[in-house]
Amino acid sequence: MKRAFIAAGLAVAALALAGGTGAISNGVPDGNGHPNVGLFAIGFEEGGQLVRFAGCSGSYGGPQLGQPAQKVFVTAAHCVNGIEAAGISPDQIWVTFDSIVDIDIETGAITSSNNWHQASAIDFDSGKNPANANDYAVILLTSVPAGLSPIRMPTAGLLSQLAANGGLKPGVVMDNVGYGVVPTFKQGPPQYDVPPGRMFSTSIFKGLTQSLLKLNANPDKTAGNGGACFGDSGSPKFLHGTNTAVAIQFGGDAICRGENYASRLDIPAARAFYGQYLALP
Repeated sequence: MKRAFIAAGLAVAALALAGGTGAISNGVPDGNGHPNVGLFAIGFEEGGQLVRFAGCSGSYGGPQLGQPAQKVFVTAAHCVNGIEAAGISPDQIWVTFDSIVDIDIETGAITSSNNWHQASAIDFDSGKNPANANDYAVILLTSVPAGLSPIRMPTAGLLSQLAANGGLKPGVVMDNVGYGVVPTFKQGPPQYDVPPGRMFSTSIFKGLTQSLLKLNANPDKTAGNGGACFGDSGSPKFLHGTNTAVAIQFGGDAICRGENYASRLDIPAARAFYGQYLALP
């Protein structure tokens, strides 16, 4: 039963973004571009071996406040809010920051990465609702790769300030980084392939609400750009060309072709949650 939950649930349903989609479309392999963006998996023993199944993406936020031995992995609440109810303990959660990861398309099993970091605890925003735009969670890790630098969290109200000063408008791009499936839309219905690992693309700014950053994910209408899809939930949205994450992937249209939206990290709800774990600017 536990294996069925992981294989069917995490490899398929939990890879999907709340309300729609969750992977990188029209992207390229990230390589060493964003080593602080990782993928979490659920592991359990099968046939005497530890098998890990792909979950969602996320990023390294830094050492935990007051407990620097614990490392904070920033991700989305809808990726983790059913794990404990399913009888899966935090120490069955693993995170890899490898740029190349082989994922079995049929089961979601990860077959290549050997650089894993075990979790000790999870927490997510008090709403505990996949439809809640304040889709914030942390996975606390016992280690991260040596020398790994964290993402930079935004200052309070950063996106609102940029919008007020003309820094957010159509044509402005944001950076997507994650491990989600790669959608294609040519010659028939949409197709979804597993990525070779961590992927990168850019998306054009579409709009801003009190809780969401909206991005255009249509590669046909925004030449050279793309978006996010199944498996990118929890991944960061960076100000273009920087290490500043301003939102985390939350939702989008059902086939990863139109619009993506991400939970803002600069608003009070996000700062209240992540401020429990990280020193925010």
